[in-house]
Amino acid sequence: MASAKKSIKVCLVGGGSQPWSPTILRDIIFKPGMEQMRMDLVLLDLSAERAQAMEALFKARLREWKVSRAVVRAVSDPRRAIEGADFVVFTISTGRLEAMTHDLAIPQKYGIYHTVGDTAGPGGWARALRNIPVFLDYAALIRRYAPNAYALNYTNPMGALTKVLADALGPNRVVGLCHGLFENYEILKAIFGVKSEEDIRVRVGGLNHFFWMLDFQVKGKAGYPLLRRKLHGRRLNEIIRESRPDAMGWNSNKWFASELFESTGYLPYLADRHTCEFFAVTMTSQAQLKRLDIHRTTIAERERMYRDAAKRIRLWQRGRTADIGPFTSKPSRETAADIIKAVSLNESFCDVVNMVNVGQIENLPRGAAVETLGSVSGNGFTPFTVGPMPEVLLPMLVPYAQIQVRTVEAGISGDLEAALQALAADPVCAALPFATVRKMGLELLRANRRYLPQFSLPAR
Repeated sequence: MASAKKSIKVCLVGGGSQPWSPTILRDIIFKPGMEQMRMDLVLLDLSAERAQAMEALFKARLREWKVSRAVVRAVSDPRRAIEGADFVVFTISTGRLEAMTHDLAIPQKYGIYHTVGDTAGPGGWARALRNIPVFLDYAALIRRYAPNAYALNYTNPMGALTKVLADALGPNRVVGLCHGLFENYEILKAIFGVKSEEDIRVRVGGLNHFFWMLDFQVKGKAGYPLLRRKLHGRRLNEIIRESRPDAMGWNSNKWFASELFESTGYLPYLADRHTCEFFAVTMTSQAQLKRLDIHRTTIAERERMYRDAAKRIRLWQRGRTADIGPFTSKPSRETAADIIKAVSLNESFCDVVNMVNVGQIENLPRGAAVETLGSVSGNGFTPFTVGPMPEVLLPMLVPYAQIQVRTVEAGISGDLEAALQALAADPVCAALPFATVRKMGLELLRANRRYLPQFSLPAR
């Protein structure tokens, strides 16, 4: 059994991430139980400016909080940043918004209307392919310079990129993290009037951004019968009293979630903006998106979000918090710090995990990264067995699990035809002839050419 550590090194790949790094770093530093642990928190980012801004923020705040057991430092050399790390956390987006502009605009030309564009459909496919070479490079550095490190991935597409790392580093040392289930918890707490997640027990399974609540309990009582009594003939979205923003601040009125619940009998991930991207009926119809009141997040809105985050960091660093509120030491609900604590102190922690399927969901393809509950300890990560997914859900999930595996294999091998075939298999592309899918795929790849060294792209 692993022994408890007295000091840890954590490397944040994408350590200048304005939305993620402040939360993750603060959580690690102030997670209860970690008070006696010395921490070397290293920020690795292509943008030295962003990483140095994060370093300056934490130097200022650590002085204010009188915390000397943690050091936050920006490092520009990947080897030095990763060497000897106990944990490597990924929060990157290769190509950033410039590349994502193509992920949204090019499919739209062909009648596919992404709402988020980071997981499924042509946008998710292109995002996976340009991130795969980067993740392979980091995996090689980890194997060489930090062979005992655990990898925690926040980068989307979560499933594909978690699989890349797990295949390279070992399945019990890699986990993908997402806050989707936390959003469902908050809505269930509101529906049933309970105050704590401890009052709700769930069994979940599926794929990232496309998981399903297979069963749940509320204070020990069967949840689905309670929910149906609560509905009393009303639609699900009618009993969710207010439109709740997701973790990134975007709203959904849960119309699509209500329809999925009515047609399957199971609650999906309740963030319509993500879930709708797995269905052609929504992704190929602006009229359906309007009917369901699902907002398509624009690049301009994302740029504004990043500008606002950068502004908050500058103001927090200077202690000017009158308009934005203080940067507190209170940990968030994100689980990276819980995992780091559990591994470091050899404790047990259970929550939602994305891990390669080794049988935890018996009727989804082995080798695809799937989302279930799981446990964490000093011996690594262990997914909980879910058993088979219900037959009513299987036809929706299997294609995307297969596409994930095929996309990763093509992205690693540089097999262009296999990559285009994976795109053509996406149900969102089903209405397009293969020649049109191929044209769209090649256009996306050419737009991302600088990030795709594995492919030899044909001339126009």
